[in-house]
This record gives sequence, C-alpha cells and structure tokens, in this order.
Amino acid sequence: MDFPLEYQIACIVLTALFVWSFSVAREPRGWRRLFQSFFSKSGEFSVNKNKVIDENLKKYGIVVAMIILVADVTCFVWGVTSKHRKAAQQMTRDEREQLNEINRVRRAAPDDPSRRPNFQPTPN
Repeated sequence: MDFPLEYQIACIVLTALFVWSFSVAREPRGWRRLFQSFFSKSGEFSVNKNKVIDENLKKYGIVVAMIILVADVTCFVWGVTSKHRKAAQQMTRDEREQLNEINRVRRAAPDDPSRRPNFQPTPN
C-alpha cells in the first residue's frame, strides 16, 4: 500500500492528540491539579469551582476527542485513497471516456459465468 508520508505524520499526530484528549476527559481531576500546580496561585482554592472545572473538562473533552478521532480517520482514508485520486486526476479525457465505455459495456453484458470469481469450467 502506498501511503504518503505527510498523511502518515498527520495520522500519528492526530492519534496522539486523540489519546491525550481522551485521557484528559476520562480523568480530569489529575490534569486539573497538574495545571493548577503550574499556573494557579496557592491561596485560591474552591471545591465547588474545582468540581465545575472537572465537569466541564469531562463534557468538552469527550467532544474534542471525538472530533479529533473523526479527523484522524478522515486523514487515514484520504491517505489510503490518495494514489487512486491522483491517478484519476491524471487521466486524459479520452482515457476517461474509454473507461466509462468499458464500464457501460460490462454493466449491459449478460451475466457471464466465466467472470465470476470462483468459476471453474466443467470438463467435457
């Protein structure tokens, strides 16, 4: 499978962001405490305020994690299909018309048993 490097890097970064955001949403108390230990003044402490912060982290963290997951899956699909999209863009008009004609003939042809994937001719 030909998977371009830029899509690989994007998928790795998005996957790491998803795991991190999901872990924050799953256990917000530990992440809030870590953040407060670095950036908050030690004199300010409110149990109710901390509970509200934890609830908001949980509520919005799951939404953010799911958005990142959707972006990750989209990036993966775009990376997997990039080879086919580039090939389709590089086709000339005549090649497209020829491919459309071949597809139209295949759809209009009667069901031929020799085209079936498990076809085995019977010996005479």
